[in-house]
Amino acid sequence: ERFVLVDGFVELPRRFEHIIGGVRLQSPMLDVHTIAAGGGSILHFADGRFAAGPDSAGADPGPACYGGNGPLTLTDVQVLLGRLRPDTLPAVFGQDARSPIDESVVEREFTALATRVREQTSQPVAIETLAESFLEVAVEAMANAIRQVSTRQGLDAGDFTLFCFGGAAGQHACRVAQAAGMRRVLVHPLASVLSAFGIGVADRLAMRRSSIRQRLDEAGLQMAVRRLAELEDQARGELATF
Repeated sequence: ERFVLVDGFVELPRRFEHIIGGVRLQSPMLDVHTIAAGGGSILHFADGRFAAGPDSAGADPGPACYGGNGPLTLTDVQVLLGRLRPDTLPAVFGQDARSPIDESVVEREFTALATRVREQTSQPVAIETLAESFLEVAVEAMANAIRQVSTRQGLDAGDFTLFCFGGAAGQHACRVAQAAGMRRVLVHPLASVLSAFGIGVADRLAMRRSSIRQRLDEAGLQMAVRRLAELEDQARGELATF
C-alpha cells in the first residue's frame, strides 16, 4: 500500500531523495510512503511472530482462494472471516478461470498453519483467531505509514480524510482509520481500479536533471544554457515516443 499526505490542492508533495528498501534514490518523485501490506501480501509465521508481506502473491498465482495454488494472504484472511464471499464475487477463479473463490482451500491452509503455530508455541489457536492476528498486524503497519506522513511531520492525522483505493481498500479502511486516529473515510466509486484509471488520465512528464561544476561567470552561463538545451532535447525525445 502507498500513502501520501495531500494538504490542500495547491501542489502535490514532491521530494528529490527517497529511500526504498534500504536503497537511496536521487530522483524527483511524489512524496509517497510505501509499505508491503496489501491484499496480496503473503502471511508468515516465524520466530513466534506474525507478518504480512513484504512479498506478494500478485495476480498469478494469487491468494490461496484464487485456486491457483497460491499462498495464504490478507485476502484469504477476509475470506476466512466471512467478509469476502463466493456469492458476491464473479466466478473468474480456479484453473479454468470460471470458478468462484475457494473457501475450502483457505480453511485447509489456515488449519495447517494453526498446527504449525501450536507445534512451535505449545499453545492451541483457533484459525479465526489466527486470521484476526494477521489482520491486526497489517492494520497496524498501514496505520504506522499514515503516522509517518502526518504525525511525524507535525500534523494531526485526525484533521484529514482517509482516501482509500485499491481492490482491498474497502476491507481495511475503517480499521486503519480508527488505528490512525482518523474520523473520516472517503471511498471513490472507482476505488478498486483508481490506480489504473489515474495512470490513464495522468499527464505525461519527462524530467531531466544535471549538475555543472563551473564558476557563475559568462562562460559558466553559456555552458548552463547549452546543458539546458540538451536536457530539453532529451525530454522532448522521450515524450515523442508515446
